[in-house]
Amino acid sequence: MTIIAFYLRYSGENQSPTSIEDQKRRCLELAERQGFSTAHVLFFEDAEVSGYKYEEAQNRPGYKALLAAWDRGEFNVLFVDEFCRLARNYRQIAELEERLDRGDVRLITANGIDSNSANGRFLIGLYGVLAAEESRSISFRVTRGMTGQLVRGYMIAQPPYGYRGERKFAQDGRAVGTVWHIHEPEAEIVREMYQRRLAGAAFAEIAAWLNDSGVKTSRRGRVWRPAAVQRVLENPIYCGEFRLNASSFSKYQAKKSGKQLKIVPFPRPDLRLVSDEVWKLAQGPGISRTGYGGGRNHLSGLIHCNCCGSVLSVTNAGSRMACGTCVVNSRVGAPGAPTRVPSVSVAGLNAVVGFALRHVFDDERIALIRARLRERLDGGPAAELARLKRLVTKAQNEAQQLARMIRRSDGPDEILEREYDEAKAALREAERSLKDTESAHIGWSGAEIAAQLDVDATTLGAKLLDGRLDAPAVRAVLTQLFPRFVFMGRKSRHVALFELDFAPGVAVAWLSGTSSQIDERVRMSLRLELATRQPLTWSVECLHIEVVAFDNAPC
Repeated sequence: MTIIAFYLRYSGENQSPTSIEDQKRRCLELAERQGFSTAHVLFFEDAEVSGYKYEEAQNRPGYKALLAAWDRGEFNVLFVDEFCRLARNYRQIAELEERLDRGDVRLITANGIDSNSANGRFLIGLYGVLAAEESRSISFRVTRGMTGQLVRGYMIAQPPYGYRGERKFAQDGRAVGTVWHIHEPEAEIVREMYQRRLAGAAFAEIAAWLNDSGVKTSRRGRVWRPAAVQRVLENPIYCGEFRLNASSFSKYQAKKSGKQLKIVPFPRPDLRLVSDEVWKLAQGPGISRTGYGGGRNHLSGLIHCNCCGSVLSVTNAGSRMACGTCVVNSRVGAPGAPTRVPSVSVAGLNAVVGFALRHVFDDERIALIRARLRERLDGGPAAELARLKRLVTKAQNEAQQLARMIRRSDGPDEILEREYDEAKAALREAERSLKDTESAHIGWSGAEIAAQLDVDATTLGAKLLDGRLDAPAVRAVLTQLFPRFVFMGRKSRHVALFELDFAPGVAVAWLSGTSSQIDERVRMSLRLELATRQPLTWSVECLHIEVVAFDNAPC
């Protein structure tokens, strides 16, 4: 007994839902011309599903039901409008050919394929290749079209919170693209979100503030969730840059298919809501240990392990800190793991932080900071442009050096590749800062420099650690002040060693409520010792200190 089945699909790529009805009509006409009865037909269909990517194509509900019915022997003739409705990728085409080789089902298509004919297998292979190549061509054209729109200054996605889209038309009425405009009421809320994040607020705390204030999301007016807040704060459009292929969906698809994504930046300075510095600081992991309110200790996320690079975590009911990663590696016997993982007292770490904040601002270094600020103030915008050009050159050299190291490596090196990605990101930021300054969107700020010249830097420690600020706020500032803080290990039972970089530009900026204007860092090696006799006291000794200029050469 002959039982026939129809498979119908449309992908949604410029296709109408009526395509299903059109395919059904053509299959019915084809079956009747071939002499088959259409009184009882099994229908399998998929709507708005692509047949190109293997994982998605295999998970089509209608297609999966078709294969299950095929395996159960529920039909023996399959009609399809075109072979590409079944498959558009080589792997799936090969699997279908293996099924047809069993001979239990005959495939007939409206565009000339009959698996029982002499040239049936040849046509299946031919049409399969054409379908796969057509899908690749469509993908290429879509990507090319999106890139072209971005190059021409248009946008290719729905505007995020803080913006509105406007369609642009040619003189003949033809739509040519969409541009975004800042929606100021929402833009003010976005700026406040960044300020709260820099003040140490977790994503959940910001979401709670938005919901309590009655602020609705831009899409469907839903309530804010921590993940939505995180997406806003991580979106580079708020610092004036749209990045093609940088969305979480694009990264997920690339990871699933094993492809390397090329992220392409497109400057949009007219859409900037926050400065590069504010945006970058908001990405810092030290602001909130989990992003959802964790890290009640003001040192959480600040100090890193010299052995593996992970952050130290609080142990012993908050009295000590140790590297959790090294603890796990040591227990499982991982290669290179320490046999004993050292810990350090939180009280001792507070002594190190307090010493660094006091010791870094002696008369000589305060004079140097003031000289650098005065130099920038007197140099004006021209000096700022020269500084940014040096920054771009340095970032270019670093990226090129890492690229050469990757090419010379014997195989994949995740550390080098991560450093290269970071260097490329730094280069993009430097180039954008230079272009913005040249375009006068963001530039030299004489008022901010003058404000920083008036602050008393020696009051930093007292103002930061006087107990008035809560732990998240202190942690947010410390993370900026100490871009590098490494626990080097123990020299003996009562002696611990540390290396850290301190950013004096951040210090005077925080004290004056302005943005950082100088890039030098103070590099210190410190020795912490606990007295062996009562009363137990902590002493900190500076083993080495130097001011490191922006090009990493000691001043």
